Amino acid sequence: MRILDSNGDWLSEYRRDVRIACEEIAQIFTIEPSTLLADIYSLPAHNHQTFLCRVACEGGFMRLYYAKAEQNSIWFSEPIYMYRFEEARQFAEHPIRRGRIICGKQLIRKTAVDHLITLVSAVAEKQPAETVTPFIDSELTVIRLFENGEVTREIAFTDAERLVFSEDADAELFAKHLNGLHLFIERIICSGTR
Repeated sequence: MRILDSNGDWLSEYRRDVRIACEEIAQIFTIEPSTLLADIYSLPAHNHQTFLCRVACEGGFMRLYYAKAEQNSIWFSEPIYMYRFEEARQFAEHPIRRGRIICGKQLIRKTAVDHLITLVSAVAEKQPAETVTPFIDSELTVIRLFENGEVTREIAFTDAERLVFSEDADAELFAKHLNGLHLFIERIICSGTR
């Protein structure tokens, strides 16, 4: 989890990053607020893909609209995917580094969306502060649920095992699924230019 602010304020950095990603998606796609069900932000470690995915139900189909950050540099032979949208935008016209934000959309199974909503709904309202620990190897995931264009639920974690679940939930299994959410979405949207 890459922190840019020397104060380590991950929440304000997350909000800036989501605003940038939403602006980029909105330049290409129109998502009616009433169709928006959820969004998932992921800031990984170890060069996995940073992304914001917005899930919308349109005409009976579930669509995943996404923005992905990518950087290239003369110092690295391979593209870098784990940096923030803020950095990708900052280096869009840099002479040595190149940053860009790639947007696209994919269909997603309704069962996958239903499963995501079930997982998030099973997380208890009150959470301990240590659900997000901003270390260099941490992978930040923030999931928001929407209704009529308004956020109805938001959870953030770097390790879902630290989340508190409702009593009737299988906490171990649900935490495992939430921790694997980033890789599941990464397989759908891929890393890089696609």
